[in-house]
Amino acid sequence: MGTTKHRLRLAVSAGDPFGIGPEVVCAAHIPDDVKLTVFGPAALLPHLPAVARVVDVPVATTAGEPTRGPTAAGGDCSRRALDAALEAIRAGECDALVTAPISKESWALAGAPCDGHTPYLGDFYDVPDPLMVFAWDRAEPVVALLTTHIPLRAVAATLTSAKVEAAVRRLHAGLERDFGIATPRIGVCGLNPHAGEAGLLGTEESDFIAPALDRLRADGFTVLGPLPGDTAFAHRDRYDAILAMYHDQGLAPVKALAFATAVNITLGLPCVRTSPSHGTAFDIAGQGRGDATSMSAALAWAAALARARVS
Repeated sequence: MGTTKHRLRLAVSAGDPFGIGPEVVCAAHIPDDVKLTVFGPAALLPHLPAVARVVDVPVATTAGEPTRGPTAAGGDCSRRALDAALEAIRAGECDALVTAPISKESWALAGAPCDGHTPYLGDFYDVPDPLMVFAWDRAEPVVALLTTHIPLRAVAATLTSAKVEAAVRRLHAGLERDFGIATPRIGVCGLNPHAGEAGLLGTEESDFIAPALDRLRADGFTVLGPLPGDTAFAHRDRYDAILAMYHDQGLAPVKALAFATAVNITLGLPCVRTSPSHGTAFDIAGQGRGDATSMSAALAWAAALARARVS
């Protein structure tokens, strides 16, 4: 006897109220059999369809503070909205999380310094080093980032063999669990141009990356590298996922390939979390110019991944 598929419940945090988050949430396509609970200022969410309800998280405006760009009020509101969404998931009221963009500067102004959603969610769930990945098409590889929002000059200093190995293991587990790939093929980028050119352009590949990959291969992982970053993406059809060493090494090709449709997914959390791949776009907020394509994709990916976990 078959089971009845329940209407999936997605918690959506509306992001910075002075960015395009609320308007792209209102304009996004909601997948079939999905119900939304949107956490954010009700006054900015007037056009949600019937399958969505709003949990009002009002903006506590500050006298003299602007209503465009990074603000303490925006940071405070978006943090409270995110916390409310997380508590709804913890209470079993929602099945997965979709986050509209926040401003790290706004959070700092509100007294809550933040390196972005990914580490914040890791802290909430007590998960060390959750993995930021991007997806846009099942026929394309997932792109993962070893390091995220840190200065480029700090990347080499934070690189360790253990960090590389842990990221590959987390990526491998996520590909199995959430993407249904039984034997993932993972390409790992080097840090330096030409993956160091046998040490002529840097030794991080031989010092940190290659030893980690050797241990993984010994444990039966199908992992290739260290690869020159440009070559890895030129031959991306060879891999189910590519692990980039730093933010722009992975995000530049992702944005070139799928600027409007790429979705940010966090691997390693007990719940599914997705987000559009764009930022707050303060400069166009409130003008009806926000493109809801990536938010629509984030909702679709969240629904698909959450369904896969319970199937």
